[in-house]
Amino acid sequence: MLSSLTPPCPVATQVLVSADGEHPALHDFGGDGPDLLLCHGNGLNAGMWRAVLPFLLPRFHCHGLDLRGHGAGRVTRPDYSVDRERFAEDVKAAIDALGGRPLFYAAHSLGGASGLIAARRWPELFKAMWLFEPVLLSDTFVREGPPTFLIEASRRRRMEFDSPAEAMANFAAKAPFNTCDPEALRGYVELGLRELPDGRVRLTCEGADEARVFGSGQPVSFATLGVISCPVVIARGELTGDAHAIPAAMAEPISEAIPTARLETFAGQTHFGPMEAPEDIADSIIALFS
Repeated sequence: MLSSLTPPCPVATQVLVSADGEHPALHDFGGDGPDLLLCHGNGLNAGMWRAVLPFLLPRFHCHGLDLRGHGAGRVTRPDYSVDRERFAEDVKAAIDALGGRPLFYAAHSLGGASGLIAARRWPELFKAMWLFEPVLLSDTFVREGPPTFLIEASRRRRMEFDSPAEAMANFAAKAPFNTCDPEALRGYVELGLRELPDGRVRLTCEGADEARVFGSGQPVSFATLGVISCPVVIARGELTGDAHAIPAAMAEPISEAIPTARLETFAGQTHFGPMEAPEDIADSIIALFS
């Protein structure tokens, strides 16, 4: 743990083994009530939920999942699989570690897509799901090519810093993190850095791997999501922007494909809504899971 930033209150962290031998990580954030598993978007980690946690902990026992190659998640080989089915297996590994019982699941972006694919394969794992702009493409959607801007931005990302404080200042000064709650950014940085031998710090999610995730992802038939029978909220931000227009556009057809789902749109929020308006997000999650 990096001592120069306050941690986002994990009681314990467990490194798991996914179906193909890679290693997602499970954080125990504490709290009282039924189990709630929180997952993150591409390039992020479970610390992104830090600003939402104070509203959830009185009602739920909260756990955070770091997918392979993110946060405390580890990988055994440099060309590890970023197939969405493998990320779904990371979700299942976390639920199995929590006893394999149906639980509540809230996730953002890549974590939302991973949850949907997991629910398509193992519907019995979930009591209810709250998903903010899950990045899942329909096989009927036509796009010109991969998201070049996001891929190139990931490849150019600065990876090393003199200190966690310098990393915080760097991210806070530029999009997309400049619109985020400072505590959400603090949580992301805290769980997303590792110390180097010379005392400097480096992001745990490699920019090249984040780019691989952005450039991957096979379209799926949304009709196959009809097997999901638990209550679901598909949430989206009102402010889409060019870089994240597709996830927001996919929210409505995803919600229409799941018989038990409904769509929620959050005014004034972007694709990073869970890091921007923590109390509004928590209210929506609590309303669904209650």
